[in-house]
Amino acid sequence: MAQPRPSCTLILDIDETLATEETKLEVGRCYTYVGSALIRPHAAEQPAHCYMRLLPKLGCRRYLHSSDEGADELWEGVMEQWFYNQFHTISNNMRIYNRRQREEGNPELPFERLDVELENGVLTVRLALDSTCRIPPERADVLNAVRAAFNAGTLGEGVVAVNAPGEASLAQQTEAGHAAALEREAVAARAAEEKAAADRAALQQAEADAANEFLESPSVADAERIEAAKAEEEMQAKLEEMYGEEEPEFVVDFTMWDVEYADGSVRTFDSAAGEFVKEA
Repeated sequence: MAQPRPSCTLILDIDETLATEETKLEVGRCYTYVGSALIRPHAAEQPAHCYMRLLPKLGCRRYLHSSDEGADELWEGVMEQWFYNQFHTISNNMRIYNRRQREEGNPELPFERLDVELENGVLTVRLALDSTCRIPPERADVLNAVRAAFNAGTLGEGVVAVNAPGEASLAQQTEAGHAAALEREAVAARAAEEKAAADRAALQQAEADAANEFLESPSVADAERIEAAKAEEEMQAKLEEMYGEEEPEFVVDFTMWDVEYADGSVRTFDSAAGEFVKEA
């Protein structure tokens, strides 16, 4: 028997200052291959914040609770791979969209989070995106881990949402990751300055040598090659900035979760240890 094929709606919750008609048209074009993409503006913030919500559609079929007949088979046979594919497609489309915005001098959409509503919103898993607005497709395994803990009863009763990572964990990672990124940039800048200084010295030496020789002398040719190489490097740097694969400031660690309950309470869960963190 053929397995069902999920479809989805993708809701883009973005700052109202970014929700122009042009943005709506561009989003519609860019996210066609993901599913129905809808923009939902929220009040302007400084800086602007954007969130994405993924709503899988599988009719009335149940795949969240293992106690439901056929749920595990549906999850393992359909949903696991489907989420992997969706994460890959969504992340790729985010990259394409923002790159195109940069090319045209338009504002990018700085997505920070992907909310996945499991089984029509019975359980929501909020996943942090990295600084490039993406999530590796293999991190769909976080959904597997949440579902397993949910079904095992490890998370307790009345669970409505899981934030991975939790607020405190993400804030700590972001601070440390940003500091590390700044240090990498400083190291790269120093290396670039040293190379530029060496290139200038080589060029000055070539020009000095050329002043004492004929126009077709090897030293002049060397100087011309240095100039050509310098121009090529500058062009390559511009192309990489525009089209190159952007690296995130840090790789998000999804270990620590904030588990939210129907009564509004929140507890921190260590998914590696399989237990809640004791409050101080």
